[in-house]
Amino acid sequence: MTEKRQNQQIQKQEEMKPAQPEAARQEYDEDEISLGDLFSTIWRARGRIMIYTLAAGLVIFALILGVYFFQEKEYVAKQEFRLEFTGADQNQYPNGMKFSTADILATEVLNRVYKQNDLGRYMPFGDFKGGLAVYQMNDRLRLLEFEYSQKFSEKNLSMENRQRLEQEFLEKKKALMVPVYSLTFTQGGRAGSIPDAVTAKVLQDILKEWAVYAERVKGANKFQLDLVSPNVLKKEDIEVEDYLVAMDILRVMAQRVGKDLEVLAKLPGATVVKVGERGITISDLRYRLQDLERFKLNPLLGLIRQTSVSKFPDLTLGYLQNQIFELKLKTEQAAANVAIYENSMNQYITKTRGAGFAQSQGETAVGQPSQSGMFTNVPAMIPQFGESFLDSLVQMAQENSDAMFRQNITKQVIDAGLEKVELEFQSKFYEDMWSKISQQLQSGNALTDSEKGFLEVAVKKIDKDQQDIFDGLMQSIMDLNLIYESLSLSSLNPEAVLYSVTSPTTVSVLKPVSAKRLVMFAVLGMFLCEGVILLTVLVKGSGRERTA
Repeated sequence: MTEKRQNQQIQKQEEMKPAQPEAARQEYDEDEISLGDLFSTIWRARGRIMIYTLAAGLVIFALILGVYFFQEKEYVAKQEFRLEFTGADQNQYPNGMKFSTADILATEVLNRVYKQNDLGRYMPFGDFKGGLAVYQMNDRLRLLEFEYSQKFSEKNLSMENRQRLEQEFLEKKKALMVPVYSLTFTQGGRAGSIPDAVTAKVLQDILKEWAVYAERVKGANKFQLDLVSPNVLKKEDIEVEDYLVAMDILRVMAQRVGKDLEVLAKLPGATVVKVGERGITISDLRYRLQDLERFKLNPLLGLIRQTSVSKFPDLTLGYLQNQIFELKLKTEQAAANVAIYENSMNQYITKTRGAGFAQSQGETAVGQPSQSGMFTNVPAMIPQFGESFLDSLVQMAQENSDAMFRQNITKQVIDAGLEKVELEFQSKFYEDMWSKISQQLQSGNALTDSEKGFLEVAVKKIDKDQQDIFDGLMQSIMDLNLIYESLSLSSLNPEAVLYSVTSPTTVSVLKPVSAKRLVMFAVLGMFLCEGVILLTVLVKGSGRERTA
């Protein structure tokens, strides 16, 4: 009975199996989207799709044209130039001062160019300065770096070949380090009304004014020397002073010129430089200055000392007393410096001797002669780099530092001593002059007729010789500066050219969004609009079918 029921159930299940896939298939077919229906819907609405597509294309085309023609334009002018002076590849002027592209766009340079070309009618100075920039250009160097980057990236590159490639790369890079720059002026909007010819002239004027600025302010073609100039002393300053004070001013000025002459003589090629129509050399200036001091200045000081002639005796004595007081203070300071340096040297020597004696006692046994001599710290043979070898290196370094320290202290002692001697000499000179003039004034004796006549002749001679000394010093100073300029020009930058223009000025019109990019945006916009149109048509078509 049970088996019969089981067979009936199995038979019923087998009869129901084909009905389940058929029901599922029917349910799936109801939810499935037919591609044929989609194409049929699109085909029926093809007219509307073409109209919508054409309308979208016209709108996008109009927008693209509007953006392209109505966007703000930028006018870019470029002037390429090359730096020709020595040291440009190291960002240095010929005299060693630091060079920067900011010097080309210095406010002083731009202000002069702005006023010369009357650019105020086109734009304010701030817009003019903000539109300028300097860029360095070297495409060959970029190609070289790209080429060797490929070679260095090889996996099987040995250490020897790598070192060889690195050396080749550095040599070629040094050869290609040409200082080529581009001076760029960008102007947009309302500022774009400057004519191209004016723009080209402005860029060239900037380079010219920079060359003048570098020569006048930076001293690009001159050695960095602080020489006396004719502006330091005027004839009126001598005429209003007392005879002794005026002569003292001329004496100090002659000493300054002599020191500058010796500094200039140390420059390379200074002995062969000739200036002026007569070909004056630095030796001529030295002999002229010596003769001026020996046959004009010193005898005139002696005459003033002998006659005690003075326009303002009390003021002259006060001047001498002040000079004596200042020199006394400086002499005491120099003597104190000498004592400090000598004391430091003695303490250092005592300390080093004590350390050396203690070290020798530690290394040498008592009662045994130490193997000291000329080669105490240098062993005959070093079998290996042990601690003794390292100690020897440290000791040699300490000895070298010790020698340098002693040399420095010795030089300081000598300089301070020489300064003390010079101050004492000047102090004696002023003391003698003060003593002689004060005695002459305190005597109160009436002058005889012959003494009065001699005094009048002396005053005339003093006035004339003072004028001759002043003129001679001024001429020596001018010749000194001529030699300095000629020597700087011939040694630092013989051609006196800081830059050269490598190509004509080019002016181009740039836009923030290029035509190529706008076309790309237009294509993307058409694809997007077409997708929206098709989706809208399909949604409306499926809705109508369901309604039907």
